[in-house]
Amino acid sequence: MTRIVAWLAAIAAMIAVPAVASTYFTVRKTCPVGGQKFKFQELGSISTWGALPDGMPVGSGEFPIRSPQCPGNGLVMFRDFSRPEIAKLTPYVQGEVYRGLRAAGETPYYLAFHAARMLGDANPEWLLLSATWEAKNAGSAAAARADRYNAEFADQVKARAASAADFVSIAMRARAANALRELGRFDEAEALRAAIVIAPDAGGSADDAAENREGWAKYLRDLVGPIARRDMTRVPIDMMTQDYAVYRCLEKEQAAKHGLPEPLR
Repeated sequence: MTRIVAWLAAIAAMIAVPAVASTYFTVRKTCPVGGQKFKFQELGSISTWGALPDGMPVGSGEFPIRSPQCPGNGLVMFRDFSRPEIAKLTPYVQGEVYRGLRAAGETPYYLAFHAARMLGDANPEWLLLSATWEAKNAGSAAAARADRYNAEFADQVKARAASAADFVSIAMRARAANALRELGRFDEAEALRAAIVIAPDAGGSADDAAENREGWAKYLRDLVGPIARRDMTRVPIDMMTQDYAVYRCLEKEQAAKHGLPEPLR
């Protein structure tokens, strides 16, 4: 992944993206379960200049942003845990389900999703969406895992009650429609996309509410073309920024030249 990020940074420079960089610093972490101490490269700063249709930011560093993961039991420290939560996590990370997920090579954010759901967190689907990015970033070798994560994300979101006034609901359903498009489930993607309603007062009276309403409305309009022409690519040409289009044109060539993972699609 470090090599992929370096390549993205090089492309960014070639296409006149502002010269910015991410900064990291070494910290010592203590695993909440078992007390194991380890070093971790923590993010200090990062810059972004857009996002892909699946929501993954494009910027100066690695996305999704890594969370510390305990070297021994594999617990992903995706947030701080209370003492009662640690008491629940202890048998969970030592149990067959979690150990089975790790043995199967599931990504850190997928492990975090399952742990968050076990803890009863609100909106654990966001962690699952990040897991889809991890799988897609691994290239064509992880295509089956990316599809499985996408399908699980879409199914989880579709099972939630929809709200036309709640940006969380609107955003999740919009990303789920895109996930269905990437899976080639075009009729389902269009049905979900067309059913998303954005209330005139969605987001309330917050300063950025109107901008968010228009942003999500535009996103839903932009999905129409790729779904209609049955486009499964991660970034359809008409949803690319000019800078990203240049990067995509060079990506396969540079992947072959530098031994990077072959792009997913």
